[in-house]
Amino acid sequence: MKKRIVQFIPVIITLLAIGFRYLSNWCIDFSSCYGTWVSHIALSFTKPLYFFALYSLPLAIVLIFVSRAVFKSWLKLAIVLIPILVLYIASVPTSWAGFGINLFPFYRDDAARAAAGYLTVFSLVLFAWKYFKAHRANTRVSKNTA
Repeated sequence: MKKRIVQFIPVIITLLAIGFRYLSNWCIDFSSCYGTWVSHIALSFTKPLYFFALYSLPLAIVLIFVSRAVFKSWLKLAIVLIPILVLYIASVPTSWAGFGINLFPFYRDDAARAAAGYLTVFSLVLFAWKYFKAHRANTRVSKNTA
């Protein structure tokens, strides 16, 4: 049971990120944080973080129910993939300045949604691959015993 508790950490992190967005909005709306660092990062950090966490929440919930070996494999994938996705999100502008060449025809919020989608798709592919790999190994064992 203790090992299963570790698999709740992604859900806790995503819920904290979602809660941080609502807490920062509440703080700015009631003017106690207006003009502080919270209001300065509201559009460039908290909103993309919110969308990334919101779109990653179903994946985090699925991670609770996968086996420990699959979770460890996903963790290895996440250690590599999440920093790359964060750099991808950070490279996208928060708004279009209206001049020059726009390499990204979308904003940082859209990039956060897409990055969460990429993480989910890569994770589901990993889950399917691990499932079929284990299923294939089980059928080989059952054929050898028959």
